[in-house]
Amino acid sequence: MNSNDLVKNILKRDVDEQDKILKSTEVIKPCPVDVDLGNLLVWDPNIIDQQAYKENRDEYIKNTMRDNMQLLVNALWQMPIERHDNTVVAKLPDAKTIVPREKPVPKPKPLTKWQKFAQSKGIVKKKKTKFVWDETKKEWGRRYGYKKANDETKPWLIEVPTTADPSEDQFAKRLAAKKERVAKNEFQRLKNIAHSKKINMRNDGAIINKKSSAIDVKKALATAKYSDASMGQFSERAAVNEEQQTRGFNKKRKYESNLGSLKSETSKQLKIFEQMNSSTKK
Repeated sequence: MNSNDLVKNILKRDVDEQDKILKSTEVIKPCPVDVDLGNLLVWDPNIIDQQAYKENRDEYIKNTMRDNMQLLVNALWQMPIERHDNTVVAKLPDAKTIVPREKPVPKPKPLTKWQKFAQSKGIVKKKKTKFVWDETKKEWGRRYGYKKANDETKPWLIEVPTTADPSEDQFAKRLAAKKERVAKNEFQRLKNIAHSKKINMRNDGAIINKKSSAIDVKKALATAKYSDASMGQFSERAAVNEEQQTRGFNKKRKYESNLGSLKSETSKQLKIFEQMNSSTKK
């Protein structure tokens, strides 16, 4: 074999290997596949070649997936193309295949009192920027949170008002006011959650249970009477028959003396023994 034949064989081998690696973009199938670009889905109705599948299952699946993926890419390049920030974007059509959801559609969150009030008054929430100008530091800072701009919660000097007590700690007063505002906001947040869950709540935060029976009310009344330091000794009576209605709720359990009658104890034990040996279950 001369040098020319050797070069031809090498070039032919390289071309054959390149054809194996880089396949053609044109895919021909007996039955056309259904391409849903809205869901990026390809439905292949062609019959599986059982012989080729049994000989090499992995290679057959790989080739089938490659051909279907090539058909999907070919269909994508036929869609109108737009450019956004030096990026090529294809405008996909609406989906035509109904894909079932794994979970139900989430329900919309109920509106809070402020949101309902804003809707009734036509108040539109304006989007605020994250940074504001700090006049003291002469720089931009965060509007809320840590190291926020125009932070007056930690001043090094506070002027005492003319109407205030000179001996009063203004720093502690301001800190207490801030804690009160935080607690008020948290209480309002919990009230909004209770309102969304349709839980009846009073202004003081107590939950109103409409399903409470008269017995539950009597028990609560009797417990409240004996919850003070005097164990109800100096509690006022709300009604004359109240003591009769709540009688027995806070009654202490009485235990028999250990030094009782031997005859009564013997009769009790014999009665239990007879019940255990009897054939009828009680």
